[in-house]
Amino acid sequence: METACLRHNEIPHTSRLFSDFQYHFDRVSRFYSHNPFDASSYAAVAQEMAFPPDRREKLVAALRAKHGNGGTGLPACRANVAALDVLARPDTVAVVTGQQVGLFSGPAYTIYKALTAARLAAELTARGITAVPIFWLATEDHDLAEVDHTYVFDQDNRPVRIGVNGSRESERPVGTIPITEPPLERLCEILGAFPHGEEVMDLVRHSYQPGVTFGAAFQALLERLLAKFGLLFINPLDEAVRRLAAPLLRNALRNGQDLNSKLLQRNQELEVAGYHAQVHVEQKTSLVFLLEGDRRIALRRQNGD
Repeated sequence: METACLRHNEIPHTSRLFSDFQYHFDRVSRFYSHNPFDASSYAAVAQEMAFPPDRREKLVAALRAKHGNGGTGLPACRANVAALDVLARPDTVAVVTGQQVGLFSGPAYTIYKALTAARLAAELTARGITAVPIFWLATEDHDLAEVDHTYVFDQDNRPVRIGVNGSRESERPVGTIPITEPPLERLCEILGAFPHGEEVMDLVRHSYQPGVTFGAAFQALLERLLAKFGLLFINPLDEAVRRLAAPLLRNALRNGQDLNSKLLQRNQELEVAGYHAQVHVEQKTSLVFLLEGDRRIALRRQNGD
């Protein structure tokens, strides 16, 4: 195997904002509350946290119900149970990352994100800031075309596209869409000749059984791959999690016009600084979606409502 390290600004289509964030943070620091490259920033954020005890209790209860047999069907993992016990403490913070629930765990950086969150949580804990890693499953996203395929390299180092056949249900949350026939045979053909190929296929077969949804399969595979790291998973489509989010959504609706004005102002500031707008909104944008049956519908303001 040959390895190489590329700076992000050597990769085509890297945005100027992201490049400056990574390598010239002083140019964009006015847009952020803290410097992520300064270790003291994490202690400052932790001191600012004020998570209500009753909400923490409900969050931990919701996660306990969905980890182990209550969630993906996997037996409860010691590391997950321990992480939940730690999260229940009033002083614990969470290092949160996440990704769309793509086929066979999606791009490789999905795993890098999860490992980075786990490592940062461990480093913070060692420095006296008790932390646990949490992975946000972006199951509500409805862009199936982005997640219904993945790429793997064959023995000649050529990228091979593997996809799921089926309809493009563009208005349905991807996490709820079942995969009738996971392309396991094609993946096995490619990975079979590699070291640990069969071991990897074992994990994938157990996670991607016919009829499993994109969300459940994605979580099951990551849980198996990363079991020892105590990574907790949050699915925003879970009813208990939705109830926890209700006050936030209610406030977003009530203060929608003010939030829109602030977003539009920030977009203008970014563009004046030579960057691109990050959140594309209009005055009539409501910032929320409605789940109506299997459809995910963007709500818009009309006559102030």
